[in-house]
Amino acid sequence: MAFWSGVVDVLREAIFAYAQMSHGNLAYGIMAVTFLARLALLPLTLRLARSAAVQQEAMHRLKPELDAARVTLKDDPSGLAKEIQRIYAREGLSMIPAVGCAGVLLQAPILLALYNAVRKCAEAGGRFLWIRDLSKPDVALALLVGAVTAASMATGPQPDAPAQQRLLMLALPAVFTVIALWQMASGVGLYWGVSSLVGVAQGLIVRRSLAQRAS
Repeated sequence: MAFWSGVVDVLREAIFAYAQMSHGNLAYGIMAVTFLARLALLPLTLRLARSAAVQQEAMHRLKPELDAARVTLKDDPSGLAKEIQRIYAREGLSMIPAVGCAGVLLQAPILLALYNAVRKCAEAGGRFLWIRDLSKPDVALALLVGAVTAASMATGPQPDAPAQQRLLMLALPAVFTVIALWQMASGVGLYWGVSSLVGVAQGLIVRRSLAQRAS
């Protein structure tokens, strides 16, 4: 616990330090440290995103074969499991991607520590643009961050599903974001917004790299 508190304190002090460099504006400190943290994690998140996109492409390509196996072996669960495992092994795919799991486990503590640091810093309040108090919720910011979150989801790998279902899967995270930020400090909303903007850039980079590879 002492180590965890130390990490949160270091991030909090970094936020205040960057705020002092911006004439004491806490919002700039929150956005700067959030951006730098996400930038440091970007190589890992790009690798995870590319891996997920490649896995999704492979699953889309294998869907007819997997569907046929499910129909043929619908009365033989054990045989179906072996056949699916064989198809996955042939394509070099894993039922549970180890890279993705390891990446999530590595990122989660860092982002959680940053969130806690931002939440503590936001208690100090302060103004930013139209936001009167960073320690209180702001409806306009919540709606703006919700839109950026939707854009972040839209630029990421898209599920192999009907158009209406894909639209719903894009809209739900944005709606949940707005509902959550409706009751959170605006400082946390800035952290969330910067993270989502990095997510948009990440999605565009992955799309471009996959398009170049396909061509």
